[in-house]
This record gives sequence, C-alpha cells and structure tokens, in this order.
Amino acid sequence: MTIFHYRPADTLLSRMNPNAKLVALLVYCAVVSSADAPLELVMSALPALLAWLVHLPLRAYLRQSVFFILMALCLALSSWVEEGGMIEMAASGAGFLSMVLSSMLLADSTMPDDLARSLAGALSHVMGKAAYGVASLVEVTLAMIPAIVDSAGGLYEARRARGASFIRHPLSSMSSYAAGVLGDLLDKAGSYADALYSRGYDNAAVRHRPRYRTSDVLVIAFSLLAGIMFFMFPVVAD
Repeated sequence: MTIFHYRPADTLLSRMNPNAKLVALLVYCAVVSSADAPLELVMSALPALLAWLVHLPLRAYLRQSVFFILMALCLALSSWVEEGGMIEMAASGAGFLSMVLSSMLLADSTMPDDLARSLAGALSHVMGKAAYGVASLVEVTLAMIPAIVDSAGGLYEARRARGASFIRHPLSSMSSYAAGVLGDLLDKAGSYADALYSRGYDNAAVRHRPRYRTSDVLVIAFSLLAGIMFFMFPVVAD
C-alpha cells in the first residue's frame, strides 16, 4: 500500500461525498494553521483518531513518509528557536503532520475521478460547462500524485539494489536521482496522454457526479460553521 493511493474500503469515510470531505479538509487545515499552540496540538489528534477508526495502514505509510517527518522536525526546531516553548515546538510539528495525514485520508478514501466530478458539479453552478474542463485538470493532477510516489520509491529501491549510496556522493547522487524520477514521470505522462487521446477523451464533457446524502450536507454545514465561528471570534486562538 502506497501513500496518496485510493484504497477501496467500505467505511463511513469512503461512502461520504467527496465534496464534503474536501470542504472539511480545507476548513480543518485553515483552522489548524491559524490556531494557537495548545489548540493546534489538541486538533492534531483528530486525523490520527480518524485514521485509527478507518484502519489506515499507518506502519506502511510511516515508512513512506520520511520526507514529511523530516519537514515536521525542521518546522518544530524552527519554532523552538523562534519562540523557545516546548508546546509551540510540538504543536508546529504535529500540526504539519496532521494536515499531511488529513490529505492522506482524503486520497485513501476517495477516487480521483469521483472527487473531480463532484468538484465539477459544484463549480458548474458558477462556471457552467467550463467547470468540467477545470475538473479534468484536477483529476489528471490527482492521478499523477501516486505516480510521483511510485516513481520515487521504485527508483530508490533500484538504486539500493545496485549498491548506490547518497552519502558518498550526495550532490551527484541526488541530481541523478531527481533526473531519473523526472524522466520516468515524463514517460508516464506521455503514456497517460496517449491513452486518453486514443479513447476520444473530452475534458469538457458533462459527467455523472456522486449524490449528496443528509450526512454529507451536515458535514459541509458543520465544517463551514466551525470555520466561520473560529475566524469571527479570534479570541479562541489567543
């Protein structure tokens, strides 16, 4: 199982409308990134709890999240140097990881085409048929994210199998590794484009979109209300 891949499962999160999950994710990230350290630290536990409830393969995901963990450590150290507080340092790193984990939960429970079609349906009320063209770009972008992870992981394992090391010649190794990942991605993008064109793909075609249930409307309403209340009363974040 690879991070940012869709994982078929019969859970409440996977059955939720993609737009409901997207709105909740955006509001959550906005609130966490704007909250004070204690509140940010408390809210950081929410995605971890949700990941446990939907049985996210955390051990496999942790092995593939070294980059994000290192970024969180850098943010935590930077916060400690600037503010000198242990709570601030912990909140900075935990808040970043919670937003990454929230994005993983969205990708894990949502097919890219379902998300793109739901987004197109929402935007079509404002943009008309052009919304489906925008959604097609979103769909292709989301589909390429797992390809990036796969290419990076595959080339890294291939280098390890050949005994290559990033420590002995770090600059040349990183440059050749990055060039290899980029070349592999360009090849995959070309194959992906050829497959779409051969099937007569129309990026502006109107597509079926998932329906909203009562629970989806409640999630959207609660998320928007929580975000509005948080930013209307900044004393909560003081």
